[in-house]
Amino acid sequence: MALKEIRCELSWSASRAKEFLRCKREYWYSRYASWGWWKEEPRGQKFEIMVHKTLSSLPAYAGDCMHRAVEHWFQLRRAGSSMSAQELYEEARELFREGWRQSSSGGWKARPNKSTHLEEHHYGRELPPERLEAVRAHLERCAKNFCEMPQLEAVRAAHPDGWRSLESLDTYPFLGTKIYAVPDFGYQEGEAVHIWDWKTGKPRQEDRFQLLTYALYACEKWGADPEQIHLYAAYIGTGEVQPVPVSIEALSQAQDLVSESVREMMEVHYDPDVDPVQMENWQATGAPDACQYCRFRGICDAAPR
Repeated sequence: MALKEIRCELSWSASRAKEFLRCKREYWYSRYASWGWWKEEPRGQKFEIMVHKTLSSLPAYAGDCMHRAVEHWFQLRRAGSSMSAQELYEEARELFREGWRQSSSGGWKARPNKSTHLEEHHYGRELPPERLEAVRAHLERCAKNFCEMPQLEAVRAAHPDGWRSLESLDTYPFLGTKIYAVPDFGYQEGEAVHIWDWKTGKPRQEDRFQLLTYALYACEKWGADPEQIHLYAAYIGTGEVQPVPVSIEALSQAQDLVSESVREMMEVHYDPDVDPVQMENWQATGAPDACQYCRFRGICDAAPR
C-alpha cells in the first residue's frame, strides 16, 4: 500500500496564533521554512532550520517535564496506584536530567527532531549553578503544590470514569481548518464539565483565551453545554488557581478571535512543495524586541548581531 502523501496544510492552535501575532518571520521559520527537511539530501538549510525549530528554553523544558510527570500521576491514579509529592518531584527531576544530558552532550544529534535540545546550550549561554538550583526548587514546589493545594482536591479525587481528557491532542474542523486543542485535564461530574490547565509560569492574559478555546473544543467534540463548562488555570508554581468565567458572550468573542486569526493565516498560507515563497508576507514584525527570545535568532537576518 502506498504511503499517504504528507501535505503542508494550514492548522490552528492558540500557541500558533500567538507565534503568528508575535512575529511573522518566526512563524514562517516554524511552519514553512523547514518543510520537507526529511527529504533533503544532503542535509542543508531546511535541516538547519528544523534544528532551530526544535530548540526549547530552560523554563519551557522544565514546564514540559512537570506536565509529563503530572500526566504519569494521573496514569497511576487510573491504575489504582498513587504518587506522593516527593515521587512526583523525583519523576519530573529525572525527566529534566535525562533531557539535560541529551542536550549538553550533543546526544540530540542522533534524532534531532525527537530529542531535547536547549537553546541555552545551542547558543552557548552561561548557566550558573544557582540558575539550575532555581529550576530544581521550582520543580519541587510545583510537585508539592499539585499534590497538596486544597484548590486541587477535586482534581485529585475525580474518578477515572469521568475523565474526558488527559494531555490528549485532538482537533475539530472550523472554517475548513484543523483546530488543535490539548486540554491538560478534563473531567465530567453529572452535566458539569471541568477543564484544567497546569501552568508552571506566571499568570498571563493569553491563558484565559487558551482555556476558552478548550471550552469551544468541549462544545464541539463532547457536546458540552456551555453553561455547564468550568475552566481553571492552575498556577502550580505559585500555588494559585484562577477560574475563567464561561458565558455565551465570552465563547462568542473567543470564536470571533479564532475566526479572525484563522483568516489572517489563510491569506498567507502556501504549500512549500508546489508554491514559491513570497517573503513580503513574512516580515520580521517582532524585531528587535522579540529577537532575544526567538529560537531562530541565530539564522534570521533581521535579528540584531
